[in-house]
Amino acid sequence: MAKGDHVRFLKTFLKNPGATGAVAPSSEALSRAMVHGIEMDGEDLVVEFGPGTGPFTKAIEDILPNPKQYLGIERDPHFVSLLRSRFPDLTLIEGSAEEAATHVETHRTDTGHRGRVKVVISGLPFASLPDDVQKGILESLRELLPRGSEFRTFQYVHAYGLPKAVRFRKRMREIFGPVAVRGPIFWNLPPALVLTWSA
Repeated sequence: MAKGDHVRFLKTFLKNPGATGAVAPSSEALSRAMVHGIEMDGEDLVVEFGPGTGPFTKAIEDILPNPKQYLGIERDPHFVSLLRSRFPDLTLIEGSAEEAATHVETHRTDTGHRGRVKVVISGLPFASLPDDVQKGILESLRELLPRGSEFRTFQYVHAYGLPKAVRFRKRMREIFGPVAVRGPIFWNLPPALVLTWSA
């Protein structure tokens, strides 16, 4: 990541901490852990929620057979502009993860890539999102993920036991079943756990 990313991320956090949820971009170590074991074929599609400055996006790009197999959904227009300049071959849109299914259909129409969603990788701060937003995103996941697909996100170790984090995992368990936990990833600020649910 560029040195300016940390400043940019901190400014965004200070402006709206509930929407950003972190004071620094995710590390390369966490990014590698988020894509660990994902095997893509030419028909799979990866959807990323909240790419931010793009650390997960770079790790995803490295495993893509074809750039059309990626769709990033980011709310912050400044991050969208940055991401488009860094990843010109990938599709990045300004929008909400709550409307993910609609965005995926638009992406399929625009690119002609009709593949199934293989995995959703999320950098969103679920532990700090408003309750109605969290519910809306989970409903979009229910619609978006076919059987055999995955949802991956992370939670900071220090926040794992917070009520909103626990509530999020409980809701995910009700929809998708038990979670697989990888980590902690200590080479991240703060240390984090990777959470995976299978649809």
